[in-house]
Amino acid sequence: MGEQPPADNDWSNLPADVLTTVFCQLEFPDLLRSAAVCTTWRSTVRAVHRLGVYNCPQTPCLIYTTAAGGPRAAELFSLADKNIYRRRIPDPPIGERNIVGSSHGWLVTADARSELHLLNPATGEQLALPPVATIEQVNPVLNHDGGIERYELSFYDATHPRKEYEEPTPYRVDELRHALYLKVVLSCDPSRGDCIAIMIHNPYRQLLFARVGDKKWHWVTTYREYSDCIFQDGAFYAMNLLGGIHRYTIGGSCATRDVIFKDTSPFIAHNVYISGTPSGDVLQIWRMTVYTYREPQELHTTRIEVYKADFDKQKIVAVHSLGDDALFIGHNHTFCISTKDYPQLLPNHVYFTDDDEYWLFDGRDGRRDVGIYSLEDKCVKDVVSPQKWLNWPVPVWITPCFTKILK
Repeated sequence: MGEQPPADNDWSNLPADVLTTVFCQLEFPDLLRSAAVCTTWRSTVRAVHRLGVYNCPQTPCLIYTTAAGGPRAAELFSLADKNIYRRRIPDPPIGERNIVGSSHGWLVTADARSELHLLNPATGEQLALPPVATIEQVNPVLNHDGGIERYELSFYDATHPRKEYEEPTPYRVDELRHALYLKVVLSCDPSRGDCIAIMIHNPYRQLLFARVGDKKWHWVTTYREYSDCIFQDGAFYAMNLLGGIHRYTIGGSCATRDVIFKDTSPFIAHNVYISGTPSGDVLQIWRMTVYTYREPQELHTTRIEVYKADFDKQKIVAVHSLGDDALFIGHNHTFCISTKDYPQLLPNHVYFTDDDEYWLFDGRDGRRDVGIYSLEDKCVKDVVSPQKWLNWPVPVWITPCFTKILK
């Protein structure tokens, strides 16, 4: 028989560099548990966070607020271990913001002044995006003291000669965000530098973009009526409400459009998404919802259909199974990942959160449409039961990122 190790091995004496190497391979729930082992491990975990070297890929989480946590805290429901982790969020209070995007571990939020912020709930870091007043169709109306009294939103696109389809609509400073912002997608983790934000906004689901650190938003004048957008291979791929896919290459303050997939849908559909896959395919995801007529009225996802874009034949092909992959849709940037890499996820399932343009505010006090859809069984199950989150802000998927901005 081999020699048995001493029973009194002191794991706290492991070298710091060995501990750091091991800790950097753990998902954050296991890292937090490691910090509770002893003071040596706790100090090493803190050093890993402080030095910004912790960049282990994370299983997606659901982020939301609760009454118990209050407006200045968010809770993460980890799909890795099915536990809840509370994070205190810097002001303005997260409970008073709109969430209009989630990319690379960062939330895109709109505060009570309708200004946009990038927020990393894992690190507490926050960055401002360009002022709302620099958006083409937004006009600030000042009071006698020079402060902003309200905003006016004009209804026109880039058609020449310019035609305003209706009179500008006035909005309170805190109200504009509800009507203006639909979805914001980031090109990369802002802590990596040279991050571009692209926005789908009203009126008419047009596009804007800005680099983090820019002073203004740049209006994309080539098209409108977009539903979703992703970033891959150095460009943004925006899908319109008829299933057409347009590639946008950003250079300076200009965006060049290439139509790479024609419109395929015979009808306009608002809840449609675009995603790349680990194997390199491009998917279109079509989400069907219904409203209940009982009080309070509720929105429910009833069916999700997935199609592959065949670029050679310029048509979509029904996908009946994702195999080992899982999809995430909602206000997050739409993504598809392999459950072989994240075994705690359910293969051939679509994880969804509420992002219906018209329901978000009209049904603000109602149940949020959050769940997991099985493509095999065509049924919806709860992420967690009973649901723990408040109805506002809307819960959203996020993949935690602990990489810090280099000062």
